[in-house]
Amino acid sequence: MPQSALLPSLQTLQLLMLLALTVAVVVVATTRLLHLRTLQLPRWLPLRGLSDLILSPQPEQKAIGKRFMVGVANCLAGVLALNVGVTLHLIDEAACRLLTLAALGTVGVFYAIMRTGLNRRFSDPALTEAQTSATILFLAWGYLIGGPGRPLALLLLIVILLFSMFINTSRQLFRASVLAGGVFGLAMASVAWEARTDTATVALQLVYYCVLLLALASVSLLINQMTQLRRVSQERQQELAEALNRIRDLATHDELTGLFNRRHMLELLNTEKHRSIRSGRAFCLAMLDIDHFKRVNDRLGHGAGDEVLSQVAQTILAGLRETDIVARWGGEEFLVMFTDTDVDMAEKVLLRIQAALRQTGVTQVDEALRVTFSAGVTAYQRDEMLTRTIDRADRALYAAKAAGRDRVLREPTDAARAA
Repeated sequence: MPQSALLPSLQTLQLLMLLALTVAVVVVATTRLLHLRTLQLPRWLPLRGLSDLILSPQPEQKAIGKRFMVGVANCLAGVLALNVGVTLHLIDEAACRLLTLAALGTVGVFYAIMRTGLNRRFSDPALTEAQTSATILFLAWGYLIGGPGRPLALLLLIVILLFSMFINTSRQLFRASVLAGGVFGLAMASVAWEARTDTATVALQLVYYCVLLLALASVSLLINQMTQLRRVSQERQQELAEALNRIRDLATHDELTGLFNRRHMLELLNTEKHRSIRSGRAFCLAMLDIDHFKRVNDRLGHGAGDEVLSQVAQTILAGLRETDIVARWGGEEFLVMFTDTDVDMAEKVLLRIQAALRQTGVTQVDEALRVTFSAGVTAYQRDEMLTRTIDRADRALYAAKAAGRDRVLREPTDAARAA
């Protein structure tokens, strides 16, 4: 039995090619339709399920698979054109059959790697360079056996090289261009050698190759520029994201101390209030004020005053639990929210912070300087307005100052006693 009889018939190969091409086009069209939010699709049409089944339910893998299917559609169209050439008796059937089987097998291997997720083990999950290289080899092969349809391979080559926009480095793009120039040069030289007695064909191959080199250089230059533009765009997007984060940080934090600012603290207090109402858990507020802070500014200057504010803020923050929140309320005042805490526990924490602050240097201008703070603490009463809770803490603070400073008083009990 001749070996050719063991291979699939030409009609079978063409049917397989049409089927594969149809699947590729349907998948690409399906994923595109799913992105058209304004298009009302019938609910009974399982487009998303089909897309997830053929590509992947994971967004990153699906994007890679969609790009792969676009390339497959272009390549299979070229192979199908070769098979049409066989039908028209313009191309050798055995050579075309071998190329078709190899192309279908290669597509199947790449699809299996991507669908199983093995591609994620590589530095480039899209396998762009590998796919581009394989496609260039098949196009050169198709050019070699393509007969009158050889220019079609050159057209598809430019299309495939456009996928190099997704290659990460210029070095990889250079390798793809060198590979294309090399293998197509060999294919054209082989065609010219076979038709060496036909000067027109030889001259035409030389013209084709010169045009190809010019096209490769132009495409490489354009793609390299697009890659640079994409890199610049990514850098600017990163800078924009960082700027937005800084703006968001400035909108919620005090620039000097790094603590939350008054506006954001009010939002957090409102959230904690609703949580307390739902759960029944208590929380407390404490208003703190640095004692004799004006004297520090007058004697050492505002720079030293800023140092004092920053150091006091860090000392308070270090003495709190992770669930407690402190904000700079204004000037030298701080507001602390103790979550899931009663007044007794909040008072103990504040006294511990006071003791730590007495032993902490607060400015390099006068390393011997020690500062203290006065504080008023109160518990939130269910269903009351937050302004009333804050006012009680503020009254307790002023009572502590009136009682001699450097102390913690409660509201209403201690404040009333001090009065």
